[in-house]
Amino acid sequence: MSDTPRLTSIVFRLQRDRLDALKELSRETRIRQSEYLREAIGDLLEKYEDTLNQ
Repeated sequence: MSDTPRLTSIVFRLQRDRLDALKELSRETRIRQSEYLREAIGDLLEKYEDTLNQ
């Protein structure tokens, strides 16, 4: 069995210009959009870590 955490799918809405920018960034860097989104969510949760732990 793998030690890698299991991933879960989510669906959300995003403004078209933000999606287009994300797609372009992904194309230019060859890094998946999902990787960028996981990184952004991780950064956000870290930023609010004190709030979450109250």
